[in-house]
Amino acid sequence: MPPRDRTRRRVTPRQDRARASVDAILVAAEQVLAEVGFARATTGRIAARAGVNVALVYRYFAGKEAIVGALVERGAERTLRAVQDALVEHASAPLAEAVRALVRALVLTPGLPQALHRELVEHVDVTRRRPAIHALRARASALFGEFLARRAGELRPHADSEALRFVLDHAVEGAAHAAAFYRPEGLDVARAVDALAELVLRVLVTEPASGG
Repeated sequence: MPPRDRTRRRVTPRQDRARASVDAILVAAEQVLAEVGFARATTGRIAARAGVNVALVYRYFAGKEAIVGALVERGAERTLRAVQDALVEHASAPLAEAVRALVRALVLTPGLPQALHRELVEHVDVTRRRPAIHALRARASALFGEFLARRAGELRPHADSEALRFVLDHAVEGAAHAAAFYRPEGLDVARAVDALAELVLRVLVTEPASGG
């Protein structure tokens, strides 16, 4: 008999009461994961925090890996929505203000505390959600490309090139992960966001020094 896949969702809730139960389970899982980490998080612990029977947890999720997988997807979707909102709200803002808002949306995902972010990043592969994350990242990258195209008149030549966008995408993602894993206690997140936004802005508007 093949091993049970503990990463899959079992039942998709369709009624309001069922959706409320699943949401309570996921909120509880976020709290437990941030407090004790993946290794010590159990379905029983999550059920107790959610105030539901553990059997109800297993009705919707095959195991804690499936629960954390749902959190991974939800976190990525929150980031994408934050990026979309930042681009809409700052469509006519000065370039520096728009870039800072975009960087802030990518680094400071709403409702995703540092400890929880760290656990989700560390366990993406355990939950088998990497393809879904890649798909959402591609959508965010496309939005960034559209932003650069709209602002092309304010940027240095070729600042919207595919290569440069690729580098900036991963630089910002790396900084977001560093903020979750390595940020010193004395470093305020807002200062880190400002520094990263300044770096991105310099890349976009400053002509590179000519060689030779």
